[in-house]
Amino acid sequence: MYLVTSDEMRRFDHDTIQNLGVPAIVLMDHAGRAIAEHVRALRPQRVVALCGKGMNGGDGWVAARWLRHAGFDVTVISSCHPAALQGDARTAQQMAERFGVTWSVYEPGAIRQAAAAGDLSRDGVSPTVIIDALLGTGVSRPAEGVIAQMIEEANATSAYIVSADLPSGVDASTGEVPGPAIVAHETIAMAAEKLGTAVTPGAMHAGRVHVADVGIPVDPAHVRACYVSPAAFGRQFGFRGPMSHKGSFGKVGIALGQMPGASRLASLAALRAGAGLVVVAGSRAEAQLFAPDVVVREGSDPAQLLQDVDAVIVGPGLGILGREARTWLFDLVRAGVARGVIDAEALAAVAHAGQFDPVDGEFVLTPHPKEAARMLGWDVRQVQARRVEAARTLAARSRAIALLKGHRTIIAHPAGRVRVNPTGSSALAVAGTGDVLAGVIGALIAQGLDAFDAAAIGAWLHGKAGECAGEALTDVSVTASDVIARLPDAVRAYRAEVDASV
Repeated sequence: MYLVTSDEMRRFDHDTIQNLGVPAIVLMDHAGRAIAEHVRALRPQRVVALCGKGMNGGDGWVAARWLRHAGFDVTVISSCHPAALQGDARTAQQMAERFGVTWSVYEPGAIRQAAAAGDLSRDGVSPTVIIDALLGTGVSRPAEGVIAQMIEEANATSAYIVSADLPSGVDASTGEVPGPAIVAHETIAMAAEKLGTAVTPGAMHAGRVHVADVGIPVDPAHVRACYVSPAAFGRQFGFRGPMSHKGSFGKVGIALGQMPGASRLASLAALRAGAGLVVVAGSRAEAQLFAPDVVVREGSDPAQLLQDVDAVIVGPGLGILGREARTWLFDLVRAGVARGVIDAEALAAVAHAGQFDPVDGEFVLTPHPKEAARMLGWDVRQVQARRVEAARTLAARSRAIALLKGHRTIIAHPAGRVRVNPTGSSALAVAGTGDVLAGVIGALIAQGLDAFDAAAIGAWLHGKAGECAGEALTDVSVTASDVIARLPDAVRAYRAEVDASV
């Protein structure tokens, strides 16, 4: 599924109106009707539409008209007097008024009073629905003044909130929430979901997102972001021919460090993700921790011991040896191993405090927010507030694929393309799961996938395995080893989605 920014959506709107000749008021009517049809299915006792003065507000007025036409008790609370509306928004308001839609200009307490029926809960669900049509995709500044008051008052009610296109106060392009923002139960996105509701923190405000076809064609050639979906990758992973052998699926190399347990998790994950062979470089004592499935090469120079691998994983469990990862990493690159995963302590070999030593080749950087902050010279709050920008900056400066871990993991390409992973759960919030992810991605790279695809599919498989482990064991009791054990379930789910798309 494509994820569009405000600029991209503006372009698609313009092309539909100017090149295809569809009047803007027709598109507004389609949008408002889509909202109304969704609200109708909720069977509310009454509907309160909060309308701003822009085109998004016009969608709200249209929705109110269609709901009134269907016999619902509906009223509009406007952020301004209707006389201040312009163009199609004014036309939409006048049509709604002719249909008998009542309205008022917002005064403090008006939303609470209009939604008071929500206090009389029905089966635990408020019988009042609030339609949030205050701010649209073109607004990126913090909500303030009357709009901010309306947002805060709506959030304080017990009403069920449905946002038009995106929750007011969320940046459509970045997911940033710079000020007060609606916390919706559901969002009806027009033509395509906005990138800002797919990534955190915006995703935490959007609730369930539904995409409505309102007659605006979305050209994939002009969209730079999408969700990770097995259907998009097809059979390039997860399907094997009868003549396959271990050499068909690549050799993964892992540099051991002070905490070999982390490397063990990465190696076992790589095997479960389909690597033909896993080789670890370390000592005889460390070898005792590894299953017989893994080959251990004794020595102190990983760059020399791993020259023949198809992908290298550097970082898991290195500890203070991470300081040596820079030498190992670039020695491996010079030896021709220019593919793999750079994780954990080894990330310092690429960047620290905004100073980058770009990595040329098919490498994936896999920082969590704290590591990303250290690499960029930001603080963690900045990274979490601006996750898309952080991932894109990491990718551009490192010339590698950047995978920013966390809720709705972001995978960024140096050219600016972005993929958002929809799988995963809080079951993954335990030590060692990052090592598992590194192993999965390393295995996919060794099997011949390019780094961008490997990072995306790896994130999907890792997240799906976490979901499966959480369902079986509860999200409280999952360990990293449990996630590895559920990777076969994730592979089955991947295959099922691919088969269903054929």
